Amino acid sequence: MQTNPFQTILDELEVLKDLLHSIQKEPELELQKKFYSFKEASEILKLDYQTVRSHVLKGTIKAEKIGRFYRINHLDLMSALQNVKSLKYKR
Repeated sequence: MQTNPFQTILDELEVLKDLLHSIQKEPELELQKKFYSFKEASEILKLDYQTVRSHVLKGTIKAEKIGRFYRINHLDLMSALQNVKSLKYKR
């Protein structure tokens, strides 16, 4: 009975592939927990602080009120970033 002499190497490569895949997913999980202030969000969206604030108060950008302050979740900010042109020029 002949076995593949490279089978152990292939098994190790499969383990490494699984490990690499889990490492690639880790930043996504980390970013789900990240929250931004109005100032940080305005720098990312390249909008004025008051513009971001008014969009949050209107409900265009979803945010959570934590204590006295609003915090914008990373995923909500990235979805707003997709619509940044409409946010900038919407009157």
